[in-house]
Amino acid sequence: MKKYNIWALVFLFLVSHIARADSISTLITPEKFTKGLIWKIESAKKAPSYLIGTIHVDDPGVLKLFSRAQNHFNNASTVCTEVKLDFKAIAAELQAMFFSDGQTLETVLNDKAFYQQVVKLANKRGLPEMMVRQMKPFAMVFMLSMPTSQGQILDEKIYTDALRQGKQVCGLETVEEHGDIFESFDMPDQIKMLKTTVKHIDEVDKQYPLLLKAYLERDLAAMASLVNTSMDMHDKAIETTFIQRFLIDRNKNMLMRMEPLIEKGNAFFAVGAMHLTGEAGLLRLLEAQGYSLSVVY
Repeated sequence: MKKYNIWALVFLFLVSHIARADSISTLITPEKFTKGLIWKIESAKKAPSYLIGTIHVDDPGVLKLFSRAQNHFNNASTVCTEVKLDFKAIAAELQAMFFSDGQTLETVLNDKAFYQQVVKLANKRGLPEMMVRQMKPFAMVFMLSMPTSQGQILDEKIYTDALRQGKQVCGLETVEEHGDIFESFDMPDQIKMLKTTVKHIDEVDKQYPLLLKAYLERDLAAMASLVNTSMDMHDKAIETTFIQRFLIDRNKNMLMRMEPLIEKGNAFFAVGAMHLTGEAGLLRLLEAQGYSLSVVY
């Protein structure tokens, strides 16, 4: 059965839809910490903690890369993913993705030809029309912006393995915070995002293999470069809101919840790799708080 995780798709959505504006480039382009996906975080005399940047797909190379962090994961007492991947999170995803007020994607688009174009593209990704019809536009954007997963993605593996090993698990964000993010975009903005995605779907499809290659090479600078050369949403207000809510605000929340665990020691964190990079990224934020960072792999 094909699997879809709306929150897990943020990473590729960023790559496909961030503008080239200089201010955005500064936020995501790393001048320091340009290469590496597994990082050691040291604080005073506490046992070190570790941070891995993930990509939310089930490619075998991604799981192989995680083997470099396996010992640190095994030795950790606490493991945190972006959100706790439990029933509550799944229920919140479904509530966020689908209409529940009688509206449908077809009615809000009010354009039968465009709706059928969306259905056709979705079908190629294994999404039946009965599902597409009930999806909100922003959810459809995510579904079209990356390949579907046939197996377990790395974040899910990390979370389920932590439970299996009896570790304390936590989320660096709440499901409510995730839901609030999408309240930032009204229906006209969501429709505009979807139209832009469909218009540039060929570019979106070409982006994934380039991104995966950069990820497997652990090249944060290359990933940021892909973002900076991607197409934009042609609406600076949407772009600004998107960056503020999906990166800047989320990184600050993650940092706030990471710090007590770092001070306690022996924690393991897993977040999407784009949360690591640039001036607004977690690596720079952690450094600014006085933590010592060194690349493991």
